[in-house]
Amino acid sequence: MRPVLIIGLLVSIAGRAPAQQSTFEAVSIKPFPEGTPIMMSGCVGGPGSDDPGQIKCEYMTLKMLLMRAYKVRNQEIFGPGWIDSTRFNILAKVPQGATGDEVRAMFGNLLAERFKVALHHETRPMTAYSLVVAKNGPRLKEYDAAAVASADDGPPPGGKLPTGDDGFPILRRSVIASGPIILYRQGRARLQAGNAKIARLAEALSNQLDQTVTNETGLTGSYDITLYWTPDPTESGGRTPASAPQEASAPETSLFAALEQQLGLKLVAKKAPHDTLVIDRAEKTPVEN
Repeated sequence: MRPVLIIGLLVSIAGRAPAQQSTFEAVSIKPFPEGTPIMMSGCVGGPGSDDPGQIKCEYMTLKMLLMRAYKVRNQEIFGPGWIDSTRFNILAKVPQGATGDEVRAMFGNLLAERFKVALHHETRPMTAYSLVVAKNGPRLKEYDAAAVASADDGPPPGGKLPTGDDGFPILRRSVIASGPIILYRQGRARLQAGNAKIARLAEALSNQLDQTVTNETGLTGSYDITLYWTPDPTESGGRTPASAPQEASAPETSLFAALEQQLGLKLVAKKAPHDTLVIDRAEKTPVEN
């Protein structure tokens, strides 16, 4: 067995996150209520969205917060098992004018101050994927700015979302544009993104598969993307609510097959070295609000 190359000693939570000058104006952290239906796993709002003044996160683990703060994948974080099983709901007030990088630093500070996280870096060989165009070519819908400008954007923020023929909520275009957004319903998953580069899709696939996915399609356009599949329990580090009842009429389609059938794209496995985070210390119960 080849030895692991340690490239960093114990470091503060600053690690690869931006300098720790930024904090949220206010943060509420609460345990995720057991038995609550899981409609979303992740965060919405903040810079670039139609609600830049706050970030709402649901069904979040400490590992998912680390992913946001350090721009790493689920598989690149090593620590005690509870960091990928204990879940929280978070509501954070974002300072006016904050940028995406500044918000990332705020999440880093949140981890250090509320969860007492300390970590170090190691390089390890890990499985990764190349996203390429499938044999029969891409099957992608080009973004149409004119059609978007002339269409109704649906209910206002805070209003109840209608349900589409696919059984999923009909999201506003401004929400989809900040995506990709992944929702789960009755054992199925739907990814949506608007005016999206393929690099954004690759990043979403990285998070979903817990593996790094690099965009090697050569495609340079912007696309409206909708993708349906049957989640595997191993996706998203177990975050996928695969225990939800499966609709009898819903055919099972893996994410790999769905990409090729619906988008004309393909994932090819490869090996590559990765900079990983190893958690040396973290508190399971965060400092009180």
